[in-house]
Amino acid sequence: MRTGFLLAAVAVLSGCYDDPTIIYGRPLDGMTLTVTDPDMGIYPNTSVLDDPNNPFAMSGVGTETKWQIQSGADPVAAYYAWATVLANGPYGEAQYYVALNLAAIYQRGQADQASLPLAREMAVKAYQSVLDNFPDAVTYDASGTVAYELVTPAYKGVVELGGTVAGGWVMVKTSSGADRAVKP
Repeated sequence: MRTGFLLAAVAVLSGCYDDPTIIYGRPLDGMTLTVTDPDMGIYPNTSVLDDPNNPFAMSGVGTETKWQIQSGADPVAAYYAWATVLANGPYGEAQYYVALNLAAIYQRGQADQASLPLAREMAVKAYQSVLDNFPDAVTYDASGTVAYELVTPAYKGVVELGGTVAGGWVMVKTSSGADRAVKP
């Protein structure tokens, strides 16, 4: 019986945590971005893995953990999570979420004064990187079953931040009246 209780206690203590803070041992809310490289988090740059402010540099980010951080932590923590994922195995969805979180950092003022304008520029470059490097990128809805493309929101992200979309991309209306970014 004592062994059973001990095994149950170990199972409970080693189970999944809802709070990523526990996993990484430091608070993931209230962080402030300090830019150490203006290309950090923009493919193919991997300098985020050397950033002393990156709580994920040594341990990486798990498949489900990145979504817990995206939905439950602030944009700075989510930026570091997705930039770490991107540096360790680049793909378009990671680049898109890097851009999305950089835009949120800029809009919420969650960077130090010197880094705030850089956060906007980095967000524009990260969105443009989706268009340039990952034009077939998709992400999924909350159910994980319905995919949607990311070039259109990336295009809109560049424009909303006051950037100029490069590479020949244009916005068109589909037959249903929806916007769609295309490269003719």
